[in-house]
Amino acid sequence: MPDSSRRSPFPGMDPYLEARWSDVHAKMIGFIGEAIQPLLPRDLRARAEERILLETDAEDDPPTTAYRSDVAVVETRSPSRTVGLQASGTVALIEPVVIRRFPTPALDRWVQIVDVSTGNRVITAIEILSPWNKMSGRLNRQYHRKLDDYARAGVSVAEIDLLRSPSRSRLAVTEADIPPDKRTAYVACVRLGWESEIWRAYPLPLRSPLSAFPIPLRQADGQVPLELQPIIDRIYVAGGHDDIDYSQPPEPPLGPADAAWAADLLKRFSSPT
Repeated sequence: MPDSSRRSPFPGMDPYLEARWSDVHAKMIGFIGEAIQPLLPRDLRARAEERILLETDAEDDPPTTAYRSDVAVVETRSPSRTVGLQASGTVALIEPVVIRRFPTPALDRWVQIVDVSTGNRVITAIEILSPWNKMSGRLNRQYHRKLDDYARAGVSVAEIDLLRSPSRSRLAVTEADIPPDKRTAYVACVRLGWESEIWRAYPLPLRSPLSAFPIPLRQADGQVPLELQPIIDRIYVAGGHDDIDYSQPPEPPLGPADAAWAADLLKRFSSPT
């Protein structure tokens, strides 16, 4: 159980965690699998998957190069010539090792539920959105192809969006698809493997604890609940996120109404009891 003295002051998703998404996302993958596994039938397993996606500037949009890897390697090389002495001739400079750092590739991590009785056939994919899923570009198009592959294979999808920015305009379920009175800062969307044309959106408001939503399994199995709030609470403690400076606005910033609500909440949180 998370230490209650180190819990986030926010009742649901802490918007300040969005700026620390790499750590949050990595921990969420493991914690979701751990939470779901005890609820699954004996022949299903929840397992983490990861690949590295490389973005290029190619105009013809070839398939994204994907690597499974535990270590990312950068190029290290010596300079083409020796540096030598400074102009004054009095101080010798040590020859440097030149390190070329390539742009950091996107990590595509997700949880998949597999049926071990049928050769690890994928039943359900749980996708926790990262910024690159939502931004324009080749990696966004790759994500759409991934969803299309799931649909063709009859794989159910649960998509969790705990990022307020960028917008959802480039996802399968956009903000415009959700009625105005049901739109919230965060959302989970589910598509059943046998209903590939239908998405179900589960609103996740900023000002309330994150609700549980259903994770579909095989059609004969029904579904199991995924409780997000205990996972977020656990990530806050496990990641040592009690060092957040709440005197500064979150990134991205909240809208005026939510900012006023958060300011009042944080004022009460920081006041001595």
